[in-house]
Amino acid sequence: MNGDCSKKDYGDGRGESDCKNGNLRSQIHTSSKQKLGGAYEYSMEIWIDPSFTYSAYGQPRSPLLIAEWQRINAVKNHMYELHLDTMRGVQFEDKNCFKPEAFGEWRRFTMVVKWSKGSDGLLRVTYDDQIVCELAAQQTAIPPKCGERVKLQCDPKRQNLRRPISWQVGPKLGGFGTEYRKHGLDSPFRTFPGSGLRMKVRNLYYGPVRK
Repeated sequence: MNGDCSKKDYGDGRGESDCKNGNLRSQIHTSSKQKLGGAYEYSMEIWIDPSFTYSAYGQPRSPLLIAEWQRINAVKNHMYELHLDTMRGVQFEDKNCFKPEAFGEWRRFTMVVKWSKGSDGLLRVTYDDQIVCELAAQQTAIPPKCGERVKLQCDPKRQNLRRPISWQVGPKLGGFGTEYRKHGLDSPFRTFPGSGLRMKVRNLYYGPVRK
């Protein structure tokens, strides 16, 4: 819902927090963190309320996320993201997964990845066993388009590959940041439906790759 932000300081010396940056968030995280060189499987079933409405018209990717992979204790180290809006549906980065017509149905998401900064990396994303994104024999530690307009929370010059990775599941609507007034805005928060977002997940799995 509107106002679901945390006042807890990020602790990186910038004095920022979700509330100051305009970030709305309700997420769960993996208790153990992932490391470079490891191979993992992430899997879950997702249900989105069919009455939900949120348009990201004019934006290349929706600022509303329902899952993400992020290096912790690092700045501008956001990695891969699962986006949601009611214009395009659910997207992994900019790859279409399922359309808004499938809201109200359970859909299975799986990502198999070997986190690597070399040519032995692998990343495969499927929805209901249909491949929507695949990277093979290349690095996966830094996502494609890092630093471009579609992915400004990833800065190629500030990548710290020694930091562990956290899988975060649940809705997060990114705000405009602490300098929102410089852009003529009245609030760091984006406009969000008053009814909020209701989503469900089940059968979450994180661990070794299953056969």
